Amino acid sequence: MNQEKIPTTYLVDSENVNDVWIRLVTNMEPQDEILVFYTEKSPHMSYEKVIELTTLSDRPIQWIKCVEGSNALDFQLVTELGARVATEPGHAFVIVSNDNGFDAAVKYWTQREKDVRRMKSAECRQFSRKHTGKPEKTVGQSVSESQILQQQADSAPEQEFAYLEDIEQLSRSIQMSKLTLFHDAFVCMFDQEIGDAIYYYMKEHKEELAYLSDNYLPKRKARLKNYFQMALAHAGGDTSGTDDVMEIYNHIDEPKKNLQKLNVEAVKKFGQEQGSGYYKVLKKHVKIMSKL
Repeated sequence: MNQEKIPTTYLVDSENVNDVWIRLVTNMEPQDEILVFYTEKSPHMSYEKVIELTTLSDRPIQWIKCVEGSNALDFQLVTELGARVATEPGHAFVIVSNDNGFDAAVKYWTQREKDVRRMKSAECRQFSRKHTGKPEKTVGQSVSESQILQQQADSAPEQEFAYLEDIEQLSRSIQMSKLTLFHDAFVCMFDQEIGDAIYYYMKEHKEELAYLSDNYLPKRKARLKNYFQMALAHAGGDTSGTDDVMEIYNHIDEPKKNLQKLNVEAVKKFGQEQGSGYYKVLKKHVKIMSKL
């Protein structure tokens, strides 16, 4: 006897996860719905993604423009979540964001036996792979992330490479000829294994990815902002303060040698918890940012 599937509402924090959420659109069930919360600070989509969404115009996607301010999108998303939980008790709700600040709301509702959880951008990719034929493990055999990525690379163009959106976004900050810098950046954002897999994919598909050279931003400040926003999103940080953090970064002489000053200024601007969070990301990525 078939069980009726529970409708799922996805609430997307577009400031935080960029456009990776589009993977959900192609795999959602007919009864599901996606709510995309956005502001002027939300990263812009590539033409390829706009075209992809246009071809999926029959899918239930609602665009919600948010009032701007510190953490404003987050508050509006959580408000909508509460309203939906009250009016749609039979639904499941998924907050699509790397920001662990939403976990308090998730815990609040789960303690009240409501089906609410948070999905990170990496889970969006896994969700996509699960629906497009991710290799299954056999007894006594494990499949590593790099093996999965290699199988995807080998099967291209039949199956899109899992981290293509990340390559596209990073190509705004790093020239396509600098594959080693791409590698180092992805190792910092993910880990050694995934960084290696992406590097070999880019190396083997250099000609196919050549079109991404047009993405490269001519102004260094814009390249730095794009890179930091991406690094922050992957670290699960609040990207709404990107402009203010980059203003601090750009006004410090040789940031790589003045990390303590970066920490002091970030804490002064955002407070201890949030400022220290921004500093940790800057500290991890400052060497790469100095080469942009």
